[in-house]
Amino acid sequence: MKTLVNRFVELPSALKAGITAVTTWLVVMFVTNVILLVPFLAFLEQFKGPLALALAATVISGIEKAVPDAYGKVAIAALQLLLAILAVFGVGAELSAMGVLPALLR
Repeated sequence: MKTLVNRFVELPSALKAGITAVTTWLVVMFVTNVILLVPFLAFLEQFKGPLALALAATVISGIEKAVPDAYGKVAIAALQLLLAILAVFGVGAELSAMGVLPALLR
């Protein structure tokens, strides 16, 4: 009798770190904006880090469970491309804010 074993993809550690960084940034920005809009929620400031790391672990686990092993390489390449695009936009925004980019690119 042949058993069916569902194998799922294991993300590389560099990709996990990138997903953790993006998720942490998003959670910190969200909580910071909520605190600016509703000042009495300032107590949430202390929960930004743990919440961001818990959400990042959940996102990574969800991705690993949702992508079958047959599509692992494609999913990893797509996630790396997405992180690269986010990095380019993030670096471009920082350089633009610093005034380094020419006026045509702003």
